Amino acid sequence: MMAIDLVRFCKEIMKRLSKNDIRMEDYRHVEMLDDYKQMVDNGHKKEYVIAVLREKYGLSESTIRRTLTRLYGPVKM
Repeated sequence: MMAIDLVRFCKEIMKRLSKNDIRMEDYRHVEMLDDYKQMVDNGHKKEYVIAVLREKYGLSESTIRRTLTRLYGPVKM
């Protein structure tokens, strides 16, 4: 299989992701976002949760906030 074959296969999904400003590398943040949701649901303050995630995943606060905004936003169909 060639790379173009994979792009053809995923073309529609990739178009929807692009339309919603979802980046190809966002798959790396799924576990972090699951941790965020679980901690917030358990009653922890958002500032504390972001600080914990920053340490755990080695990301900057702004990267975490941008990712949250992008991936917890509404989806355009």
